[in-house]
Order: sequence, then structure tokens, then C-alpha cells
Amino acid sequence: MNDQSIHTDDVNEIRDRPLSKLTYRILSFNLLVIIILAMGVSYLGTARKYIIEAQLENLETETALYATILNAAASIAGKKTPDLFEESDQARQQAVFHYFNGAVSGLNALKEQKIVIYDGRGRVFLETGDLPMRRFYEVKSNADSQWGEKLSSTIQGLLSVTFRLQPLPDIHDAAQILAREQPINYGDLKIAAWAGVDGGLILTAFSPIYEGDRIVGGFRVIRRDRAVEDNFAETREEIFRFIFLAMIMTIAHSLYLAGSIGHPLRILAVAAEKYRLNQGRAQVIPDLSARDDEIGELSHAMREMAQSLEARVNAIEQFAADVAHELKNPLTSLRSAIETLPRVKNSDDQAQLMRIAMHDIQRMDRLISDISLTSKLDAELARDVPSMIDIKELLKNIIEKYHSQKVPMITLSAPEGAVLVGGSNARLDQVFCNLIDNAVSFSPPGGAITVSIDRNADRVKITVDDEGPGLPENKLHQIFERFYSERPEQENFGMHSGLGLSIAQQIIMAMGGKIDAENIKDADGRIKGARFIVRLKSTYLRNNFNG
Repeated sequence: MNDQSIHTDDVNEIRDRPLSKLTYRILSFNLLVIIILAMGVSYLGTARKYIIEAQLENLETETALYATILNAAASIAGKKTPDLFEESDQARQQAVFHYFNGAVSGLNALKEQKIVIYDGRGRVFLETGDLPMRRFYEVKSNADSQWGEKLSSTIQGLLSVTFRLQPLPDIHDAAQILAREQPINYGDLKIAAWAGVDGGLILTAFSPIYEGDRIVGGFRVIRRDRAVEDNFAETREEIFRFIFLAMIMTIAHSLYLAGSIGHPLRILAVAAEKYRLNQGRAQVIPDLSARDDEIGELSHAMREMAQSLEARVNAIEQFAADVAHELKNPLTSLRSAIETLPRVKNSDDQAQLMRIAMHDIQRMDRLISDISLTSKLDAELARDVPSMIDIKELLKNIIEKYHSQKVPMITLSAPEGAVLVGGSNARLDQVFCNLIDNAVSFSPPGGAITVSIDRNADRVKITVDDEGPGLPENKLHQIFERFYSERPEQENFGMHSGLGLSIAQQIIMAMGGKIDAENIKDADGRIKGARFIVRLKSTYLRNNFNG
């Protein structure tokens, strides 16, 4: 059976949660920012993919149309001039060049594309059109550009998308370009995407030129479509808007956290520091308990702690004052006896003064011992490791010790089986020895003392009854105060320090229990004795212990 920690009933335990409310707030804001950024990134990636695919399909379709026209032109030219692209006399080559130049011009080629015709050996036979450059690239390349133009080019560079693709080789290196171009919809038509020297997107499409069934050359369309790059620039601008919005939300979130978490914590820290420097005097911990989160719980706990510390400081001051008062009485008596002793000549009077002095010394010794025990008790109770104790067995052992002495009859009334409580065996022994000693002191000759145990699922109640004169009705709550002393008439003065019941209460409360006192009365209301009641937490396990 594992040991169980003992807690007082009035401790407000902080509720245990899988995630705190502050954690939920922080996560909700941060996740929202991440979702917004993810939306922006996914939007850019999706747009890039679909736009490139669409442009490649458009270029492939257009190149297929070009191929139809150029193949028809090649068939017509081939009838007039066999071996179309083979080297021959200059006049013949010039005629073929002008023929294809006219055919390519008739295709109404876009300004932002270039068409290159290759002969059968892969050499450039005809090149028409030109590829534009990005304006910001041209400005950056110009060392004489003005600062305004450079700033404008920098902004354009941020908005423009740089395509991480393989750079386009020189158009004369037909084999290297053709090695990367791949067919998509048409078997003999191949396309590819490239990056220009300025990072822009360049698309190429290649188709062979047929003369009848024989391939006599080929042509390549190289396109730089500004519309694609503008589209990407707009997409990049949207991403920047997403990022800007995320930054605003992040800043707002930071300010929110600083206001709702950091600032209150700072207030509590400053108050705690002032409390420490002022030694807990005249300092109020801010009340933030209205907040339904951990900071509210922290504020409540700190206020409770401050009140507890202040009560402890007041108790220590009162204890010091009580100690001074209790020690002053025997010291005054001792001083008076010592000062009187030299002036007394009678030996009997001298012996009487010596007995008074010894009595005061013994009284002071008892006071100092009990005071020392009381001052150390809190720390010792905090170090004690609680365990399962059979209170019935503990009381049996205590009562057996009294049976060997000439004391009133002590009987134990208890239920069958073990009665378990959580606590310290030595401390509980000290408490009940004190209560039984007190009952023995007040019991008349032939009187009886009854110790009873009652239990339920939550509590164990132990009562100690005697048949003595009882307790003063108006002092039932004062008997547990320090240095309270209401002793039997037959007992010598100073035999007790008045700390016994106070120590008993201190121990029981530290174990999460309670101790009370009352008088036992008959039907007519006459006092028949005193009763002390101790209530402790029960660890009675109905299924494990049988009567």
C-alpha cells in the first residue's frame, strides 16, 4: 500500500487540465498565422504549376499549327529546289532563305518569341524575332541608372518570380536543347521550360520539318510571355499581402500576450518584491482572481500565501510576547528568592527560599523545553513522511503503558478490524498521550477514562472522556491557546507549561484533522466530565479489511 500525502481540507487545489486556457489562446493565434502563411504558399505553388502547364499546352498547340504550315511550305519549296537545306550555290540558298523567311513572317509571330529554323545537321538556317528582358534586369545592368530607377527595379525584383529552372542554352546548341525537351501530346513535337538570364520563364517547342516522308530540318519556337510573368508577379503580390497580414496579426498577438500575460505577471512580481523588501508589512498583492485562468489562480494563491505569512508573522510576534511573559514570572520569583536569601538567617526560611528557587528553575526548564518543541514542530511536521497507521493498535499500546501505573481505569471502545489513518506514528502517539495525561490529571479517585473510536468512509473520530470537573464553559475555545493553564487544585503550580493542548492541536491540524473539546452533561445539564474529540482523515478500505 502506497503512502498518501496529507493535505488540509481548506487548501484550494489548482485544477488539472490537459492544456491550460492560456495555452489554448496562444495556440489558436499562432496556428491562425501559420494557416494564413500556408494558404499563401499553397496558392503560389498551385498557381505556378497551372500557369506553366497551361502555357506549355498553348505553345504546343501553336507549334503544331506552325509545323503544319512550315511542312507544307517545305513540300512546295522542295519541288522547286530538291535537297532543301543542303549546301549549293549562293543564289539557291538565298532563294530558300527568302522563301522560309516569308513563310515565318506570314505566321505573324509574337513580338515576345523567336522562331529558329535548323537544317538537317542541326545548324541554324534562319532566326527571326527577339526575346525581351525584364526592365529591372536592364536597369540593374546599367551602372549609370538613377537611384529612383534602382529603387523601382528593386521593388520589381521583389515582386517578380525567379524561376529555378535550367538556364536556356545558346540556340545554336540544338542538341543540348533537344535533349531536355520532351513530348506531351504529339509524338514528334517536344517542349520544355527554361530560365532566362534574368530569371524569367522561357518556353521552347521543337518540331521537325518534313519534305514528304523525309526529315530535312526542324524549327524551334522560343517564347518569353510577359503575361505569364505578370501573372506570377500578381501572385507574389498576393503572397506579400498574406505575409503583411500575418505580421500584423503576429504583432497584435504579441501585444495581446504582453497585455494579458506579461503585464499582470510583472505586476505580481513587483508586488511580491515589495512584499519581500517590506517583510510582508502593509503590502497588498493585486487581486486578479476574477480572471478565469492560471494568472487568476496565481494571484489568488499569492494573496492566500501573503495572508498566511502575515498571520504567521503575527503569531510569531504574539508567541514571543507570550514566551517573554511566561518566563518573566518564574524569573521574577527566582530573583526575589535569591535577593532575599542573604538577608534570611533562619535555616528553615533559607531552605524554603531554596525550594522556591529550585521550583522556579524547574518551571523555566519545562517552559524552555516545550517552547523549543513548539518552535521546531512546524518544520519537523513538514519533514515527516506520512504513512498508514492503525489508530486502534496505537491506542492499545498507549493504554497498556498506563495499566502498569496506578491511574484510573482506561477502556478502549473500537470497531472490529483495522482502523487506518494517514499521519506520523510518533506525532499521533504524542497527541493521545497528552490527552490521556490530561484526563488522568483531572479524573477523581476511582474515576474512569473511556477512549472511543468511530469511523466512516471519510473520517475517523477518536474521543477521550473523563469523569473530572469538566472545562470552563466560557473557555472551551481558549484551552488550545498557548500557555493556557487550567489545572486541578491538587496539582502543584507550575507542573505544566500550558503548551500541551496547543501542541496537540498543531499536530492534528498539520495532518488535515481537527481537535475540539466539550463537556459531558447529564439530562439535567450538570457537567459529568470533559471530552476531547479528534477527527482524522480515514483511509478505511471496506473491501480490504473485514471485521
